[in-house]
Amino acid sequence: MAEITNIACRRLHPHPDNPRKELGDLTELAASIKENGIFQNLTVIPGHYLNSREYIAKCVDEGGDAAAAAAAWTPKAVWSSDDYTIIIGHRRAAAAQQAGLFEVPCVVVEMDEREQLQTMMIENMQRSDLTTYEQAQGFQLMLDLGDTVEQVASKSGFSQSTIRRRVKLLSLDRDAFRRAELRGATLSDYAELDKIESVEDKNKALEALGTQNFRRVMQEVLENQKWEHRKAEWIADLKKFAIEDPNATYQTHEHVTGYSKWNITKDVVVPEDADHVQYFYKVSSGQIDLYKTRDVAAEDAEKAKRDAAREEERMIGESFHNITELMFNLRREFVVELTPTDCKKGFPAIARYMACAADDNFDLDLTLIGNILGVELSQEFVDSSGKDWYKILDEDGVYGTMPEKVLLALAYSSMDSSYCGYWSKDWNVERQKYVYSYRENPTLDATYEMLTALGYEISDDEQALRDGTHKIFREYGSDEKKWSECDYCKAAHPNCDKCCKACDEPCNAVQDCKKNEERTENDE
Repeated sequence: MAEITNIACRRLHPHPDNPRKELGDLTELAASIKENGIFQNLTVIPGHYLNSREYIAKCVDEGGDAAAAAAAWTPKAVWSSDDYTIIIGHRRAAAAQQAGLFEVPCVVVEMDEREQLQTMMIENMQRSDLTTYEQAQGFQLMLDLGDTVEQVASKSGFSQSTIRRRVKLLSLDRDAFRRAELRGATLSDYAELDKIESVEDKNKALEALGTQNFRRVMQEVLENQKWEHRKAEWIADLKKFAIEDPNATYQTHEHVTGYSKWNITKDVVVPEDADHVQYFYKVSSGQIDLYKTRDVAAEDAEKAKRDAAREEERMIGESFHNITELMFNLRREFVVELTPTDCKKGFPAIARYMACAADDNFDLDLTLIGNILGVELSQEFVDSSGKDWYKILDEDGVYGTMPEKVLLALAYSSMDSSYCGYWSKDWNVERQKYVYSYRENPTLDATYEMLTALGYEISDDEQALRDGTHKIFREYGSDEKKWSECDYCKAAHPNCDKCCKACDEPCNAVQDCKKNEERTENDE
């Protein structure tokens, strides 16, 4: 039988397994309790869990050994029968103490450990201020006590799939999880982590969750995940006719082909001479290379050198093209997900972008336009150069329902593409080879300006590509120095008093210097 009675606040103790670990701001609740009292009884059980200090003292009082007691203590070891443990009403109890109440109304019940946890879980589970991690801990406790996922779903009101996803979150780094919650991470953000298989990679993405880099990190992790799967398939196929040799190089073996993370659709084809020629494969961080035995004496050394140079150039070119495509995918996904309302809010920016696009001769990508507007354009129609393509949009009525997004689709498809990046490939006469180097791209800058006006967040990788500091320029770019205005100014006019001598920020001193030079020349 339940007993209703008033109990002194000092005799009430929080339950150690209460799923709500943070009680939050109690100021308003304390003020209400002070003025109106407590309308809803707390639910408590007789006795309370002893903390380690209390448990050791009790054992010593009973003639036991302090060290043995310290080793044996757990939060559920012994109950004290003098006080009570709160099952429901932790916030009310804390607010009552804050309000200065001496005692509070309670319902005293008898519950075993499993019933206690289930009651607390069901009571707290639907609260909006219970964090995702606290929910996950609560679900896990109920499962640990013997409930099935189906039973937990029935008692808590959550779906079985939600419970399974929440419990999976417990494998993540707890501190990183809390930081993500403080950054405002949503449940849909956490759901994105389900796409990642590795716990290590999940924690990596978790560190970026709630920041502008989250999409970029997710993209990188998922691309690497695809690569690892495809790499394992390729190795299994290569082992059927080739031997792994980590020391194989272009100089020691004849290179046959490569299987790169940038082209995972390529299949392994067994060479026709594999029955009498020995083949080797070498696994590196982003590629698997296939070699075969080289007859050095019969080979033309200069041809091998040219082949190696071409292969190196191809790999570098793929690196630049593919990182450019990845950045384009980030921008494209943002534009595709924009709603007509978003476009209306940012219409001035779109109009300005459209004016810039008109100057680019409207090289339209009809497939992308249809993708952005949600209009189905057949491949046959696209291949036919889209004659009278704009009439297709009339059939879907998009001119009337989303005119702003139509304008955006036209401009965006003519300005952005997977080949639009901050680099150039130029022939270097001195080296007799093509070199890749940083290059400003006003068209892509205009795209980023428009996107950020609509709410797009530029990732660190994208910003590094924009300003020429990305690691790809150091690894594969030319050795030519990328000078700032100040560098040019100081080099050209070392004795000019108008130029900066030790500036930390870009300035316009070089412009003043040039103007003064022009005036001097005119005077002369």
